[in-house]
Amino acid sequence: MKEKTESDNENLADAFKRGVDYSKRFRAFKEEVREEKNWGLRVRVTAILLTLVVGAIVGLVALSLLSLVEFFNNFWKPKIVTDFAQVEFSWNIYLGISLLVSALIAGQLLKLISDGRPRGPADLILSAQRNEPPEIKNGFLSATVAMISLSGGSSVGMFGPLMHFGGCFSYFVKKNIKLVTKLPLEVILGSGAAAAIAAVFSAPIGAAIFAHEAIIRRFGSFGAGPVIAAAFSAHWVALLLMGEATLFNITTSPEINIRTLFIAMGVGFLSAIISIIYINSVTYMPKLAKKINVPLSFKPLIPAFFLFLISPIFPALLGHGLWTVDLALAGQFSLTFLILLILLKIFSTSFCIGFGFFGGVFAPALFLGVLVGGVVDLTLVSLDYGSSNFGILGAASCIGAVIGAPLAAVVIVFELTGSYEWSVLAMVSVVTSQQFTRAYAGRSLFDRQLSLRGIKLSDDHK
Repeated sequence: MKEKTESDNENLADAFKRGVDYSKRFRAFKEEVREEKNWGLRVRVTAILLTLVVGAIVGLVALSLLSLVEFFNNFWKPKIVTDFAQVEFSWNIYLGISLLVSALIAGQLLKLISDGRPRGPADLILSAQRNEPPEIKNGFLSATVAMISLSGGSSVGMFGPLMHFGGCFSYFVKKNIKLVTKLPLEVILGSGAAAAIAAVFSAPIGAAIFAHEAIIRRFGSFGAGPVIAAAFSAHWVALLLMGEATLFNITTSPEINIRTLFIAMGVGFLSAIISIIYINSVTYMPKLAKKINVPLSFKPLIPAFFLFLISPIFPALLGHGLWTVDLALAGQFSLTFLILLILLKIFSTSFCIGFGFFGGVFAPALFLGVLVGGVVDLTLVSLDYGSSNFGILGAASCIGAVIGAPLAAVVIVFELTGSYEWSVLAMVSVVTSQQFTRAYAGRSLFDRQLSLRGIKLSDDHK
């Protein structure tokens, strides 16, 4: 009888909780309907004009920060080694100083961030999905840590921190301009993120799709106009300042036949394996860092020392690694060297992020994907099957799996190559990669980071 009473009490508690949740959702729905009534033509046109301005500002700031990073990188930028025969065991003193200084500064800045955890795209996604404002101070500090780390040689990316910065800046505008406060928060955050990606990646269409696919995660009743406007204006600023520039130097297009379709599936499968290992490694390393009894301000020195130690043999691991992309696409690396670079890049990026030598995961995913494609290219050449720069497919597959935006990855391939054939094959490789990574690593690296913090986003758990 007692057990039955306890069971009844649990059922009542569950029913009460469901009732409270339903009431909250109903109130949120009523509020949304009430807001939609205020989305007249004046608000919509004003939103487009303001996001054009915000997009241009975010694009300008993003390009300025990248130029600053490149300026400091030029002090220590090494010659890329493509085979063990080219290794010279000499250490660059300027690189050592850069790693030391940037790690020390990053460590001091980490103490200013709440709980010492740098904010990134995962936090922006959480804000958009829960309609909660982002942490502007922590967001700006995190972007600063990332830029300083990358300037010194940390083996991380730059797109994620810039994307988070763009979202935080857009919210800052929302707080201070009355008409913008009527816009949905996720549209504001998505517009800033899209602007940052469009400026630095030269892919405005893919950036707009990425914002909807990974951050907003729906096409709401307000429409995609503000996001598209922000991405366009940021890209326009990039064109004015930097001219036409593409990340991949691809001038040929493959044939679409049974052979290339199967190769694309193979690239997707290999990319899935690497992406799963990468996602698990990046999300595990912060746990390891917490177990090591070293003050937070000195933890970035540990990966900095590791990078300096291996720099004569693997200089390609330093910085964002995009210098290595064209060499890999051109088949300049030996097969053994490529495989070692893939494994060490996963470790070094995870090591840096976990220990506070902070940065993004987007550029490393691109790096890994291109190298996976390079392995496939070299294997095909050794088997007399020819080669066709399948690194572009690896890049799309790893990016789509890691950031949880497969459609955006395919569109970005089209924008960067201008090739319909590459885009079709990218669809095959990205879909193949996505199925395995979703099954074994979740929707994206960002969702896995949130999951490990005990946060489940509702779109995948209804």
